[in-house]
Amino acid sequence: MRRAGIIAAAAFAALASVGATAAGSFDEGERLFRDDKPAEAAPVLEKAVLEPGQDERAWLYLALSYQQMGRLDDASAVLRKGVGQSLRFKVLFYFDLGNVFVLQGKNSFAADMFTQAIGIDGSLAPAYLNRANAYLAVKDYGGAKADYLRYLELDPASPQRAGIEELIKRLDAGIAETERAAAAAEAKRQADEAARKELLDRMSASLKAAADETTSISAGAGSVQGYGDELKLDE
Repeated sequence: MRRAGIIAAAAFAALASVGATAAGSFDEGERLFRDDKPAEAAPVLEKAVLEPGQDERAWLYLALSYQQMGRLDDASAVLRKGVGQSLRFKVLFYFDLGNVFVLQGKNSFAADMFTQAIGIDGSLAPAYLNRANAYLAVKDYGGAKADYLRYLELDPASPQRAGIEELIKRLDAGIAETERAAAAAEAKRQADEAARKELLDRMSASLKAAADETTSISAGAGSVQGYGDELKLDE
C-alpha cells in the first residue's frame, strides 16, 4: 500500500499541523496512527467517531487507516459519511475521497471529488495534480494539460516539474491526434447520415412509383366481363 501512503500524505500533513483538541478515543487513535499502526488505530478511531462532540479529524484518520490496510470500500464509506458532518476540513474529505477513487480505478468520480476540493480551496496544488492524473486516465487530455499547467503555477519548485513538462509536450501531440480523430469521426457520421437519407429517399421514390403504376394499371383495365349461368361447357 505504498502508493496509498503517498497520495494520502498531503491530507495527513494538513491534519498533523492542527493540534489535538478532543479527548477520549481520538487521542489514542491519533497516536497509534502517527506511530504507523493503522490496524491498531482503526478500531480505536471507530469508537472515536461515535463519541459525542467527536473531533472530525477522527473520520479522516480512520479513512487513512483503512486506506493503508487496503480497505478502500470502508475508507470511501467513512469519508462520504464524514464529509456531511465536516465544518473545518471539508476540503480534505473531498481530496482524500478523490484519492480513494483513484486507487479503486474510478477516475471520473475521483476527478469530481478533486473538483469539489478545488471549489473550496482554489490554491490546493495537489488537487490539481491528482485531478490532472485522473483526467489523463480517462483520456481527457485537454483537462489534464490545463490542470498540470495550473499545478506548476501553484508549485513552481515541484520536484516533478521536469517530468510534467515532458508529459505536457506529449499531451499536445495527443490532443492534436484526438482532434483529428474527432474530426474524422464527425465526417464519417455526416457521410453515414447522408447515405442513409439517400437510401430512404430512393426507397420512398420507388414505393411511390410502384403505387402510381398499380393505380395506372387498375384505371386502364376497364370493366371485367361477368359470366352468368348461361355459359355452359361442352360435355
